[in-house]
Amino acid sequence: MTAEPALKLVETEDVETKALSIVDQAKAVTVCSPESYTAAGFLWKQIGEMIKEVKDTFDPICDATNKAHKAATEKRAKYLDPLNTVYKSVKALMSAYDAEQERIRKAEEERLAKIAREEEGKRRKEEQERLEAERKAEEERLLNEAQAAQDRGDNETAELLTNAAVETSEAIKEQAAAIVQEPIYVAPVVVPKAVPKMAGGPIYREVWAAEVIDIKALCLAVATGKISPENVLPNMVVLNRQAVALKNTLNIPGVKAYSKRV
Repeated sequence: MTAEPALKLVETEDVETKALSIVDQAKAVTVCSPESYTAAGFLWKQIGEMIKEVKDTFDPICDATNKAHKAATEKRAKYLDPLNTVYKSVKALMSAYDAEQERIRKAEEERLAKIAREEEGKRRKEEQERLEAERKAEEERLLNEAQAAQDRGDNETAELLTNAAVETSEAIKEQAAAIVQEPIYVAPVVVPKAVPKMAGGPIYREVWAAEVIDIKALCLAVATGKISPENVLPNMVVLNRQAVALKNTLNIPGVKAYSKRV
């Protein structure tokens, strides 16, 4: 029962020693002459044989470990996957409710703010009407007094009162115009959040992402210098496939086909 594992341990240690020894030899190799080229070739063959020996030794161990790991992960997934699913679904329900309540809250704030702006506009209109009535009444009073002074033959007083009527009227008009030109401002309306706070509850984050809706427009923006080239990436899968098919006849602007020996 215990002899086989001990034997395997000795076998793996022997393979490890041989593998590391060959690696050290390979690191010291230089190819600078026909003799060293031939020697490198023999070592290269030994490395290939060593690779096979390492695989033959460790593959069964890895397979057994992988099977045990797969069994464990499958059992864990049996319970963990549905838990993760409902964990996300419950949070999604809460998030949707929270978002809807926030929409309602903001809509109510806007409704109340609109009412406040309308009330302020109404107040200003009433103030303008009051000033206009005051202007007309004061203008009429001064002009009547001017007319009475003129009827008495007091032309100087009549002229002063007429000028006062004009000046007073213009001053009140300016005051009314200032009310119209002044921007309407109302104090911010804050509606309390309806969703209860929960210690240890889910935290919602707003995540933004970009979507390319016009690749030609995006590439044109890069070509004209409006945005940096880092905003686009070449499709290397497609380009490499064309390079394999066309080799040195590949003719794509900004792309060069090349080969390397392996």
